[in-house]
Amino acid sequence: MPRIRTVKPEFWEDEVVGLLPRDARLLFISTFNMADDEGLLRWTPAYIKAQAFMYDDDLSLPLVDKLMAALSDAGLVFPYVSGAARQQMAMVVNFRKHQRINRPQKSKLVPPPVGTYQVRDVYARRDGWTCQLCGLEIPRLPVVEDAHNLAIDHVRPPSAGGTDHPSNVRAVHQACGRARRSLPEGAEFETPSSLAGIDASVSDSLNRSSQVREDSLNSSVNDSLNDSHAESNSTPSVATDGEFSSLTNSLTEGKGREEEGEGKGTPQPPAGQLPDRPAVVQTGERAIEDRMTDAFLDRYRAGNAYSQRQVRKVIADALANGTGSGELWQALERLGGLSKPVTPGTLQFAFSELRRPASNVIALPGQTLPGSQPLTGTDARVAGWLALADQLQEGGPA
Repeated sequence: MPRIRTVKPEFWEDEVVGLLPRDARLLFISTFNMADDEGLLRWTPAYIKAQAFMYDDDLSLPLVDKLMAALSDAGLVFPYVSGAARQQMAMVVNFRKHQRINRPQKSKLVPPPVGTYQVRDVYARRDGWTCQLCGLEIPRLPVVEDAHNLAIDHVRPPSAGGTDHPSNVRAVHQACGRARRSLPEGAEFETPSSLAGIDASVSDSLNRSSQVREDSLNSSVNDSLNDSHAESNSTPSVATDGEFSSLTNSLTEGKGREEEGEGKGTPQPPAGQLPDRPAVVQTGERAIEDRMTDAFLDRYRAGNAYSQRQVRKVIADALANGTGSGELWQALERLGGLSKPVTPGTLQFAFSELRRPASNVIALPGQTLPGSQPLTGTDARVAGWLALADQLQEGGPA
């Protein structure tokens, strides 16, 4: 049943939302109305088409499915399958930040299962990787001291009738979750002593992340490697069965599988030569698109809603179209540094920024330099007199 919702003014200024297609932005707003008070809704193209685009005959179900994928790839909506009927559902990740619910009603939809690492990661991102009990940072990578690692806590314990719905779930440290569950009823929570040294654990997590990144990027691109890679691009390699291993997921679960989808809008390589930058090169062990994806997510995933499947697809399409790995990595660094989504459109934007010619070169009268600015006004007249004086001096006295 649709509900009355609000749209904040900040919605239109959000860069992640602003880079979405206009129909995808409209769909995101419509999810506020379709979602229940927990931010959950049915997530099938047929249902979305009937609810949000019932009068738009030009939008087919495949196009609606692409709009839905755009929202999930941007990290705004988290799709999942749950319940005995294996229904396709979705959760608006920051629903309670977008909406203030007056007299919330109990959800009739099945929430996402909190036992999977994907769901735990979504709640951690929603809560800003901050423990909702002690207020300290939660390491984004698992650390040696398990007390500091991510756990899921229920505001109302399941033993007292609490559910796994988003409003009853929060991200905490493992130690804080255990301490809170062991408290007598009515007792005030205190930060457990086992959290001592959390700063060192977070630093260790960041250091290991940097070490993994250095190991992934220790092979720099040079001319010979670029030549050999250009030959290998004629038959781009694809990971077996579409299995990708992100750093966070491999350290927590040891396994992960995402299905690779088809897509269009592949970015074309920029004209001209760009200076090579350190990039990830093909070693024969794994496809270069997999290694480059892991390196990018390792460096820029923290605090961003990057989808591994989306990033890998854009990288693979760019490499298949002949983009050099050095050029591609330079563009990815620009997007990651600006916290922009990795899509064919934003990659083209990064390429255009890198190709922008310098505009600080001044051309004298009669000169035409690439990217130069002609002199005007007094500067042009002075330069003209100086040029005439040089000509007279070269010609000698009349």
